[in-house]
Amino acid sequence: MCTCVECGASVKNLFTQYSKDNIRLTTCEQCNQFADKYIEHDFVVIFIDMLLHKPQVYRHILFNRITEQDRVEPHVFRFAILLILFEVYIKWFRLERHCTEYDTRFIEQPLSFQYLYILALCIMEFAMFHLVIHLIIWLSCLWKQEKRIRYNYVSMALIISSFGKMLLILMVIWDYKQLEYSWLVSIIVMASNIEALSVYLNMPYIQTSIIIILGTLGRILGQFLFLYITYFSTSSKSVYYFTKAGWINL
Repeated sequence: MCTCVECGASVKNLFTQYSKDNIRLTTCEQCNQFADKYIEHDFVVIFIDMLLHKPQVYRHILFNRITEQDRVEPHVFRFAILLILFEVYIKWFRLERHCTEYDTRFIEQPLSFQYLYILALCIMEFAMFHLVIHLIIWLSCLWKQEKRIRYNYVSMALIISSFGKMLLILMVIWDYKQLEYSWLVSIIVMASNIEALSVYLNMPYIQTSIIIILGTLGRILGQFLFLYITYFSTSSKSVYYFTKAGWINL
């Protein structure tokens, strides 16, 4: 069953095809608008609407574009890998720019060790963020005795709506001396996460905002635990330097 991107009502189909190049979009009986206008739009329009945080575009992607039912769709899984690898690059970039001012022991290690260490950190952050959000949603559904949630769709909504992280590459291309403005990108990503989660769970923005904030706090806690357990010197001073260096961010 497909979904109207305007009102969220179920529709039998999104279009009627009369010939190879001749289709007619279905009109929703609830709102009398096209059930899914994005069928005729190209990727650029879809990307712009994602930047504008339009709920219609997330309904199109999550309900009408994704066909996988029981697991993460391969394209979304590959995008998640790309986001993690991009996070590794950004953190490594911060490390080279800032860490030399506080503690040079890490950058004196072999490059392969540095890469694997930061990769493990990024994977841990990604897992903590999703696990905390899944746990909160599970507890909420258990308390409200609501229908079962497909958690693979929750993860896909979070992954797809995290596309804003790719905007940080512009700060690298333009050779910023410091990534102080990266917090703006973090706000854009959080707002996108809230919008996508609200669309899928059909929850008010306040509730999904709390879920995303708690997930972010869980990821920050995971960062500190990872550094405290694995960094060469587990003293609080070394962890403070690593955090102050600015290469670990939200």
